[in-house]
Amino acid sequence: MKLTRLNILIVVLACSLASSAQVLKGVVQNGTTKKPAAADQVILLNLAQGMQEEQRTKTNAKGEFSFKLADNSTPHLVRVRHQDVNYHEPAPPGKSDLQITVYDSSAKVREVSVVDQSEVFEVQGEALRVIELFRVRNASIPPLTQPAFEFYLPEGATVQLGQARSANGMPIKSAPVPLDKTKYAFNYPLRPGMTQFEVVYSLPYQGSLKITPKFDLQPEKFFALTPRSMNFAAADGATFHDEKWSIEPDFDVASRATEPAGKQIAFEISGTGSLPQDDQGQQQQQQGNGRAEDNRPGGGLGVPNERPNPISTGQWAFLGVLSLFLAGGGVLVFYMNQQNPAAVQATGSPIVMNALKEEMFQLESDKAQGKVTQQEYNIAKAALDRTLQRTMKRKKG
Repeated sequence: MKLTRLNILIVVLACSLASSAQVLKGVVQNGTTKKPAAADQVILLNLAQGMQEEQRTKTNAKGEFSFKLADNSTPHLVRVRHQDVNYHEPAPPGKSDLQITVYDSSAKVREVSVVDQSEVFEVQGEALRVIELFRVRNASIPPLTQPAFEFYLPEGATVQLGQARSANGMPIKSAPVPLDKTKYAFNYPLRPGMTQFEVVYSLPYQGSLKITPKFDLQPEKFFALTPRSMNFAAADGATFHDEKWSIEPDFDVASRATEPAGKQIAFEISGTGSLPQDDQGQQQQQQGNGRAEDNRPGGGLGVPNERPNPISTGQWAFLGVLSLFLAGGGVLVFYMNQQNPAAVQATGSPIVMNALKEEMFQLESDKAQGKVTQQEYNIAKAALDRTLQRTMKRKKG
């Protein structure tokens, strides 16, 4: 009898532990009021089923929520909606506790500014391919969120894809929404701190083109990057100077910068040229057959850089780079952090490690959803493995 009771207790305990392992819980904090975010809608999305909604609930008076997972081996994404703005937090398998911060929102936040804006060019047939990047700072006090970021593209631009990423967050595929003929918006929240946006588009090109960027918010610094085989000339009285951009040493491009400071800028590019490819990515493309479309958020994978260099000031640094896996149809994802690079390296590059873990999680999720081919998966996984090995060696050293 005692043995039977003991067995029952063991079974009950095992069931209890199994049940607790399948509960995902979290707390939502309002970063503006410094109080729990009560009555906010929380949605559980199943990433293995293409962002399909699985459950929804609301936070209680303490900002708490919980979901009982049908399968805790499946990657999930938690969406919190606060004042009509969505906030996302990944919930990879094995993670059971989440801390999510939301902010009160305002249609326009005065303290939002563009730290730098960059345009990267290459020629593809009769089209000029442009990768445009914005690094945007929200220094609002008290902290507020701006629901969208507006910007201009040249007339005739054909948008191919876009992505957005908050500081230390995962890249999220975010297609720019046209507002008129040349004005667009990323419907992605500008939280306090840094947010980066990337848009890829093409322009008709017949050997030369004059570019006159139009700004909704004028950047503190503007970069123009071209393959070295292309010609670049400032126009309409604008002045540019050579300035190294924080990119990998093997990424051989010409980089120029200017500080608009309230002035209109213009330049002309001519000739042809393509952006250099990652050597190993190129070799793997030659081994494979064909070229597949990449549907990953942001269009591809960027390898985090363990030796970041500041691009605008000594305070701001990229913890990641443009490693353009153009051979696999990739675009770019880079990682940014506001810490001092030396301090990051001294602690074993924890932000790089977090970025690698996020990318691995995203890659496995995309594979499960069939968004990447086996060849694309192998190329991306190999790149991540190499970077992880280098990071671990540096950490041990």
